[in-house]
Amino acid sequence: MKSSVLSPASFFDKVVIWLLVLSQILKTYGTVSYWNFASIPTYILGLVFLFLVISKKRTFRLGTSMPKECFIFFAYWAIVHILTNQGSVIPYNTIEAALMFVLFWGVVTYEQFPRLVKYYTWTAWVCIAFFAVQEITFRTSGIRISGIFSFLPIALNEVSDASSFIVNKMTSDRGASFFSEPAYLSQYLMPLLAISLFNKKDKKYILKSVIIVITIFLTASGTGIIAIGAVLAVYMLHLMTSKSIVSKLFVMFLFIGTFIFVPYFLNTEIGEKMLSRQSELSFEYDSGSRSGFMRLYRGLYVYDDYSVSEKIFGNDNNAAIKEHISHSVFAFTFADDNDTFFNGVQYTLLRTGLIGLLIMIMLHVRIFKQNNSCGRAILMGFVTLMFMEAVFFGNNMILYLIFAERFKNNAQLLEV
Repeated sequence: MKSSVLSPASFFDKVVIWLLVLSQILKTYGTVSYWNFASIPTYILGLVFLFLVISKKRTFRLGTSMPKECFIFFAYWAIVHILTNQGSVIPYNTIEAALMFVLFWGVVTYEQFPRLVKYYTWTAWVCIAFFAVQEITFRTSGIRISGIFSFLPIALNEVSDASSFIVNKMTSDRGASFFSEPAYLSQYLMPLLAISLFNKKDKKYILKSVIIVITIFLTASGTGIIAIGAVLAVYMLHLMTSKSIVSKLFVMFLFIGTFIFVPYFLNTEIGEKMLSRQSELSFEYDSGSRSGFMRLYRGLYVYDDYSVSEKIFGNDNNAAIKEHISHSVFAFTFADDNDTFFNGVQYTLLRTGLIGLLIMIMLHVRIFKQNNSCGRAILMGFVTLMFMEAVFFGNNMILYLIFAERFKNNAQLLEV
C-alpha cells in the first residue's frame, strides 16, 4: 500500500497500531505472563485513550468505532463474573480485554485502517523472510537462529529456564520466526494470505500467496493449515461465483494441482512430519497435550457437567470450573490444576454460557453480512481457529476481527 494514501496520524495512533501488529510477538517477553510487554502498554495506552474520550479529545461511538455486540458481551461477562464470584472485583484479564477492544477499535478507524494493513503486511513479510533464513541455516548446519531476543526476559508460563528455551528453539526441527511457537506464526500469517489472494491489483499476488502457503506448511502447524484451508475455500467460492470464465478455469486447475501436489507433499520430509503430528487433527484422545480430542471435545465434557442455569448463563468462577473439570468424564486428560486449555468456543460457553455464545455469534454475523470476500475469508479463518485454539480475546483475536470488520465494503483498501 502506498504511503500517499494514508491519512495523517498522531504519534499516539502510530504507537497503538504498531502495538496491535507486534503484540503477538511482544507477549513472549516480560516479567510474568500476566504482565508481558504486550499487556503492559495495552493497559497504559488503553487508560490514556479512555481519558481522551472522557475529556472529549477523541470520539468513540458504539456501532461505529466498535461493534455494539462487543460492549454487550463485556457488560454481560462482567455481570456473570460478579454474580458467580460473590461480588468480587472484575479480574485484570477481563479489564485488559475490554481496554484492548476499546483502544484498538477506537484508534484503527476506517481512515487509519490502511495504516494497519501497511504495518501488518510489512511485519508479516519480515517474519516470513526471517523464517526462510531459519530454514536455510537449519538445513545446512542443523542449527537455526532462534528468533528469541535473549536480552529480554521471557514471560511464558511453560518456560522455567530461558537459556534452555532458546537452545531448544535453535535445535527444533520446526521454525517459528520471531514467535514462541510455530502455530503462532501460521496463525499470524492467515490474514496476510487473504489480503494477498484478493489483491488483484498486485501483479505478484499469486506468487506472494504461494510463498505464504508454503511458509505455513513448513511450520507443520495442523491448526494453521486448517485455517488457511478455510481462507482458500472462501477464495475458491469467490472465484466460482464470479462471471469470469478464467476464474472458473483457475479453480479447476487449482483442484487438479492440489490432487497432484498433496500425494507428492506427503512423501517429502515435511509431509512425513505433518503425518507424525496428525494427532492434532484426531478426535481420539492419545494422551498428548496437542491431540485433536483436547482441542475439539474435552471442554464440552466439562460443560456437560454444568447445571442447567450454568449452561445458559455461564460461570466465571475459576474454582467452580476446576471443580467441574474434576467431575467430568475425561478429568484424567488434564495434566494438573493449572491445565485449563479450552478452545475459543468452549471458553465462551464455560465462562458466559449459551447467552454469551449467542452474543458472539451475533457479532460474527454482523461482520459477515454485507462484507466483501476478503473480510469474510479472514473471519472464517478466525472462526476455524476458535474451534481449535485458545484464541478467545487474545491479541490475535482483535487483529482478526478488526481486519474482517474494517474490510467491510472497503475493497479499495486492497492496494497492498
